[in-house]
Amino acid sequence: MSQPIKKSVNVRLLSTIQHPDVAAETFDIQTTGELTIKGAQPYIVYEETQNEKAIKTTVKLSNDSALILRSGGVKMRLPFVKGELQNGSYDSGYGSMMITTNTKQLNFENGHFRVEYELLINEEIAGTYTLELIYTEAN
Repeated sequence: MSQPIKKSVNVRLLSTIQHPDVAAETFDIQTTGELTIKGAQPYIVYEETQNEKAIKTTVKLSNDSALILRSGGVKMRLPFVKGELQNGSYDSGYGSMMITTNTKQLNFENGHFRVEYELLINEEIAGTYTLELIYTEAN
């Protein structure tokens, strides 16, 4: 079995959150991370800080699905499969909550990942999200 390929990457994360009856919020985060390729499967791992808590994020990417795992200050599992409802989880520290993603669009090519999805909590739409992750090899 071949060894995984690892590269340092610059990561830009653009996200737009549209909650019902509220103006959309947009976030633009730039950080560094690591790209690991196991077989043909790319993974991006990076850290960010929210509310003074470090959050480690792992993103498993493919052309028709993706999985975002967050640990540390936020614990979350967000699976995406285009055109399908997928069950995930969010741990607030007060308990774990089941969440569902309804992936409307998903595209990944040449270091650019984009997903549009609805987030459902108790079968109700909590918001519509657009997430773009762009990575380039660091010098």
